[in-house]
Amino acid sequence: MPTSEVTLVLNQEPRATIIAPSDGPLAYAASELQRYVEKISNAKLPITTEVRTDTKAIGPTRIIFRIGSSAVKHDGFHLHVEGDDIIVEASEARGCIYGAYALLELLGCRFYGPAPIGVIVPKVKTLKLQAVLNLIREPAFMNRIPSSGTPEEQVQWGFNFTGVASSEESKRLIDRLGLKQFRWGHIWPILIGMRFFQDGRKPEKMDYTGHEDWLPANEDGVRSQTNQSLCLSNQYAFDWFTNNAVNWMFTNCQNADYVSIWSADTIRLELCRCRECFSKFRTPPYKSATDWYLLTQNAIRKKLDEQGWYNSFGWISYHGSEDPPNHVRLYEKGRNMDFLYAPRPRGGTQHGPLNNEHPLSFKYRQNLKAWLDYLDAQDYKGTLTVFEYYYDLILLGYLAEGRTFLIPKQGAIQEDMRFYHQRGFDGFFDCNPPSDAWFPDPLSRWIYHLLMWDLDLDLKSSQDDFFKHYYGPAADAVKESREAVEKLMFEEPSQKVVDELHSLEARFDIASSIASGDKIFVTRIEGMRLWVQYCALCKDSEFHAKVTHDFEKGRATEQAIRKLLNDNKDFLINNRFMSGEDLKLIAGDVVERNIVILPYEHQAEKVEKLILWENIPAPYVWEFALLMVVTANWRNGDASAGLILENVVKDNQELRDEAKEILGREVDHLSASTMLDVLEALSKKYRTFEALDYYARTGSSHKMDELLDQLSR
Repeated sequence: MPTSEVTLVLNQEPRATIIAPSDGPLAYAASELQRYVEKISNAKLPITTEVRTDTKAIGPTRIIFRIGSSAVKHDGFHLHVEGDDIIVEASEARGCIYGAYALLELLGCRFYGPAPIGVIVPKVKTLKLQAVLNLIREPAFMNRIPSSGTPEEQVQWGFNFTGVASSEESKRLIDRLGLKQFRWGHIWPILIGMRFFQDGRKPEKMDYTGHEDWLPANEDGVRSQTNQSLCLSNQYAFDWFTNNAVNWMFTNCQNADYVSIWSADTIRLELCRCRECFSKFRTPPYKSATDWYLLTQNAIRKKLDEQGWYNSFGWISYHGSEDPPNHVRLYEKGRNMDFLYAPRPRGGTQHGPLNNEHPLSFKYRQNLKAWLDYLDAQDYKGTLTVFEYYYDLILLGYLAEGRTFLIPKQGAIQEDMRFYHQRGFDGFFDCNPPSDAWFPDPLSRWIYHLLMWDLDLDLKSSQDDFFKHYYGPAADAVKESREAVEKLMFEEPSQKVVDELHSLEARFDIASSIASGDKIFVTRIEGMRLWVQYCALCKDSEFHAKVTHDFEKGRATEQAIRKLLNDNKDFLINNRFMSGEDLKLIAGDVVERNIVILPYEHQAEKVEKLILWENIPAPYVWEFALLMVVTANWRNGDASAGLILENVVKDNQELRDEAKEILGREVDHLSASTMLDVLEALSKKYRTFEALDYYARTGSSHKMDELLDQLSR
C-alpha cells in the first residue's frame, strides 16, 4: 500500500539519498539541498551520481534531479513524487536549482533576501513531504535580470542572468549555476573616446588628428569631439565606430548571452549638424536620434553575425532614443536583438501603475504602443525587455514615501508587470539605486522576485507568510505597526502625523520583548524600529518643506536623518540591510538633494499641479515650465517636466508660434525634446539655470527662493 508521506530525515538520521550528476547546475542543486537539510535537521543526506538499488540502504526515499526535454516551459521546474522518489525535473539545467529551493521552502525554509537575516532555516528533527506532491512552476518572464546580489544569491532569488564574468574563477561559478551573462550600459561615449582591438592590445585613447571630418559639427559648422556622437553620414567614421563597437564587445564581453549598447545618458544627444547628417532623416524634430541610433545598432548586429556571434544584441528606448524611428527598419526583422524599454520619466510608479490615467502614464502607454506598432509592422523576431525604476532613490528620494522605500506599492508592481506581460514582454529588470538596500526588510523586493514567476500571486497570502516567518512570535505586533507607519507616510504632512510616527517607535519595545529569545528575530525588529525613526524624520522634513516653510528646521531635520543613518552604520551594513555605497547614497546624496530643494519644494509642488491640471495661458506657460524644469533637476528629471508640459500645450498654436520665434526655426510639433530646447534657450536668456546652480552649490537657499518667487510671478 502506498504511503501518504515520504521521509527525508527521521530523528536527525538521513532517510533519503540525493541523486544528481557530479558537476554543473544539477550538482549545485543537490549540494544546496544537502547543505540546507543538514542545517534544518542536523542530518547530512548522501549524494550519489547513479540511480542504483543500493541507494535505498539508508531509506527508501530518493531525491532525483534530472533534465527532461519537454518537462516545463523556459527554465521552470516540475517537482513531484513517484512512489518513494522525489523528482526535481527541468527542461534547462538551471531549473533544477530553482526546484531545489522550492523543495526547501516546502520543508520550511525561506529565501527572502541576503543571509543571515534574509534567510529562514527552521530547526526540526524529522522532515517529511506529502506523497501527493505535484508542483509545476514556470516563470512569467523568460529573462530575469538582477540589479544586485552575488551570482549564488541571484539564482536563489529566481533570476537567470548575472553580470559578465570578470575572471576564470567567476566564469566557473557562473557555469556551475547555469546562469546567463549580460553586459549593458551607456557605451557610446567610451566607443568615441577609446580605440579597442581584438588582437589583445590594450585600449588606447582615440586621436582624431587627421580625421577631424569624423567629428560632429554644430549649427555653425564647427566640428569638435563631444563623446556623444560622430559625423555618422561620413561612411569612414560610421564604419570605424561600428567596427570599434564590435572590437569592444570581443574585448569585454565576448561570452555574454546578452549585450545592449546605449548612447550617452542625456535626453538630447548632440548629433552632427552638417548638411549631410541633417538631411539624412528629415522628419522633425531632428534631435530625435533614434534613426541614427538604430542605423548604427543594425550595422553592429550585422558585423557580429559575420564574426559568428549570434547571441542577443539590444538597443534601448530611453531619453534621446525614446521615440521610435521614422525611417530605419531593423536588420533581419530584429532577429537575435532585444528591445529594452526604459520609461524613466514615469518616476518608478510614484504616480501609480502604468495603466492608470495620470498624464505621464498615458504618455508612456502611447509611446509604448508606437514602439510595438513599429515592431509588429516588421514581424519582429527578437525579444522585449522592461527596464523599470521601482526602487530608484535618484527618482524617488525627494518624496518622503519614496526615500523610505514605500514606493512602489506592491499592488502597483503587480499591475505594471501584468501590463507589460500582456503586451509580449519576456524580460524584466529593475534599476534601483541603492541596489543592495533591503531596508527595513526584504518584503517588497521579495514580492517583486515572486512576481517575475507568478503574476497571479496572492499578495495578502505572501505578505502573511513573510511576517509569520521573518518576525516569528512578534509577527502580529510588527505587521500592525508597519501598516500604521505606511498609512501615516501617505497622509498629508502635519505635526500630528509626525508625532504619531514618533509614538510608534515605543511599540517595538514590546515586539523585541516577545522575540527576546532569538537574536535574529531581535535584529530584524531593531531594523524595523530604526526604519520607523527614519520615517518620522523624513515626514518631519516634508512637513517643514510643504507646510511650515521653516527651512532652518527642515535642514536640521535632514542633518538628523544623516546622523541617524551614520550612527547606525555598522548595524545596517553588518546585517545586510544595506551596503556601504547604499548608505552613502541615502545619507549623502539624497539628504543633500532634499536640503537643496527645501526652499522651493512647496512652490514646485504647486507649479507641478498647475501644469498638470490647468491650461496656463501664454506667455506664462514658458516661465512656469522653466521653473518646473529647474526644480525637476533635483526632483524627478527634466524629462518629466517636458512631458508634463507637452501633454498640456501640444495643440496650442500660439505656443508653437512662440517656440518658433524663440528657436528661430519651424516647430511642427511640441515634443518633449522641443520643449526642452525652448526652455534651454529661455534659460540662456534669463540665466536662470546658471543662477540656480550657483545658489544651490553655495547653499544660498533664501536667494534661490527669491529668484523662484520672481520667476513664478
